[in-house]
Amino acid sequence: MSQALELPETNRSQGRFLDLLRSELPDVAQEVVTEIKQTIPEYDRAPLSPYDQILRLSVDLLLSGFLDKVADPGAPTAQRDETCRALGHFEAVEGRSLDLLQAATRIAFHIAWRRTVIVAEREQIPTGVVSTIVDAMLVYLDEAVAQARLGHQQATGHADIRRREDRKKLLHLILQQPAVVPEAIEELAKSTGWWPLPDEATLVAVHADAPYTRASLDADVLADLDSTEPCLLVPGPLTTARHGMLHAALCDASSVIGLTLPLERATHSLRWARRVLGLAEEGIIRDGSLIPCRDHLMTMWLLSDPPLIEELTRRHLEPLRDVSDGQRRRLVETLAEAVTTRATAVDIGERLKIHPQTVRYRLRQLEGYLGDSLDDADARFSLDATLRAASLHRRRRATGRRATGRRGGPGP
Repeated sequence: MSQALELPETNRSQGRFLDLLRSELPDVAQEVVTEIKQTIPEYDRAPLSPYDQILRLSVDLLLSGFLDKVADPGAPTAQRDETCRALGHFEAVEGRSLDLLQAATRIAFHIAWRRTVIVAEREQIPTGVVSTIVDAMLVYLDEAVAQARLGHQQATGHADIRRREDRKKLLHLILQQPAVVPEAIEELAKSTGWWPLPDEATLVAVHADAPYTRASLDADVLADLDSTEPCLLVPGPLTTARHGMLHAALCDASSVIGLTLPLERATHSLRWARRVLGLAEEGIIRDGSLIPCRDHLMTMWLLSDPPLIEELTRRHLEPLRDVSDGQRRRLVETLAEAVTTRATAVDIGERLKIHPQTVRYRLRQLEGYLGDSLDDADARFSLDATLRAASLHRRRRATGRRATGRRGGPGP
């Protein structure tokens, strides 16, 4: 009789406890996500990125699924199992073992266990009910990890994963210099499975330490994301759909989209993309994800030979050699505006925040120093390019000094 009375009471306590825990779910889920991101750098991605969405959806589903399972032990676990297998598959596609995923599940367990104890003490839940919940939590965790391991094993055995190294070799062969004969590329492309040689391709340079989501890449994209100079080859032109794919894969990564060129010239696309990526790292251009190389071709060209920039600057400004440093700086500033913009004295004055009459006076001085060179089309073009390059060169040196200062070393 006593046992019959205790059972309904235990069930009521457990039901009440589950309701209390369910009300804590939003806070617990957020705490789990925050702790995982702080503890595991590979999972710490920008809000709304694929990684972030996968992490949040998985945490929400698994936590709520646990409480549903405790409330009804006979409830199906198909959704949980499918989610865990998908997570295991995802880790395999990203080229990782299950170590990080298992670390994340341990973090989730400790946070859930800690919150369970806090709520139990606060609400004076019987010890037997708490023990039942914690035991069920351990069983649920073991089952979830087992399903993730199954998904990882299935993905590892998949043909696309096995062909990844072959695809990487194909990418290196396409980019090899001196170029190999086309027949060698065609033969390797056939041996790697379905990969028809495109007429043209778009190369993408990626920063060595940048995070990426390999699972977001289309199946025909050739990738080497594990080397010291990671890169991708996207067959064909960069369509809107392809750009969306790259954004999903590299939205958190410092990267540059190269020019779309014939396949036999793909190495040039990558070379230029890497140079633009270097300019972004130097602070010459704005860093970011998927920087279009085509927007910075002139900057790349102007900075291609720093000693030549210095020599051209010296030759063009040789007539100003005896002018004081301050006057020289003011004259060159006015000259640059006049040559590169061909604006009126009024417009130049507004740009430089000086009176138009001062602009006219400086231009007359420059005519006296430089003579007829400002009227010669070729000389003017050379001067324009030189002044632009010199400005970029000064910016490069300034950012280099700031970077050296941040590292604690002496400036140049």
